[in-house]
Amino acid sequence: MDQRKATDGEWNTGIPIERVGDGWRISSLNLARQVLRNQKTLQAGFRAEQVRAGLRKSRHPVLFADGPEHRRQRSMIARFFAPTTVDTTYRELMDRYAKETLAELDRTGSLDLGEAAMGYSVRVAAHIVGVDGTDPDAMGKRLMKLFANDGDPTAAPRNAVDKVRFAVRSTLSNLPVVTFTWHDVRPAVKVRKKERREDVISHLLDQNYTLAEIATECLTYAAAGMVTTREFIAMAAWHLLDNPPLLERFTVAGKGERYAMLHDILRLEPVVGLLYRRATEDIELEHEGQSYTIHAGDMISMSIKDTNVDTEVFDQPRAVCPERKLPRGTRPEGGAFGDGAHRCPGHFVAIQETDVFLRELFNRGIEKLSEPELFTDALIAGYRVEGLRVGLASAGQSGVLK
Repeated sequence: MDQRKATDGEWNTGIPIERVGDGWRISSLNLARQVLRNQKTLQAGFRAEQVRAGLRKSRHPVLFADGPEHRRQRSMIARFFAPTTVDTTYRELMDRYAKETLAELDRTGSLDLGEAAMGYSVRVAAHIVGVDGTDPDAMGKRLMKLFANDGDPTAAPRNAVDKVRFAVRSTLSNLPVVTFTWHDVRPAVKVRKKERREDVISHLLDQNYTLAEIATECLTYAAAGMVTTREFIAMAAWHLLDNPPLLERFTVAGKGERYAMLHDILRLEPVVGLLYRRATEDIELEHEGQSYTIHAGDMISMSIKDTNVDTEVFDQPRAVCPERKLPRGTRPEGGAFGDGAHRCPGHFVAIQETDVFLRELFNRGIEKLSEPELFTDALIAGYRVEGLRVGLASAGQSGVLK
């Protein structure tokens, strides 16, 4: 049984690793972990190579940095995303924001779940980062415009025509960057220059980051902590609404079991569908007794949509099955949060944030009013859930929990 809703971008070749052009494609979770944990690679997704080339005189944001500099940055921001911090400092914040966001549902009887999830995730991430002094709805709209692109996340201009197109796209994409910097980042920096707070912007100011460097860093957190969480909240709600037994379990389960459900939904529907690395030296990979040599300079593409349904790792891989037994060392979400040095630092935030919102949502007893549409996000090979409208269920309606 295939319960996936977002299948675009999946290779589904059944081939764990293959040479394609001047690079490699990997569909095996074991091989992907070997690459992601290998220190002879550089981050190459999310336009990393283009961004690094354009920031020669600036510090690279944590998403695009590698090596000692990346480890130094990660160690300094770890306190903002530690499980204890997330479960204590941020839980009350998430509870309050979830209630405030869902007040529209209480007032009007229905809401667009994607829009509500965006407003909620923006407020949570904005608080952690420090860009919480402006209208979160307006900020969310600015960010959605910023990340609405359709380009290849690894492509570089190869000829004169490509260079013109790339320059035009870059200029247009810079307009939302400038807007976000001016309306959201600049006011936050101004406030924290007068008085530091326990947030990422204050930390960056202590490291003498410039406004432009802070804005670039904030954009990476915005992409990871706002836009992707918005999509996962909508996708998880969609799965629960379409699976009444799972929803019934979710509403009565303890935190550990709820988290297991959310991790397995994320495994099935990874928000980031492709990860890329560039080999800096020759790399030897091993799989089922066979060796593969990836040469320095090769691009390595890893399909998380494929690794997360790897039949060598997961039983019933295309179904939500949070109680399945996993091989030792396998994370319940597969590769959905990445692995190695660049494993998502905010994974505890994302799961708790989603859990808080969905518990608040389903405690009301809701029904699905419209079937959503799925759109592809080219930058992260992910999805956008649009048009999932929910409403308060009528008393006594079958299939709806009270």
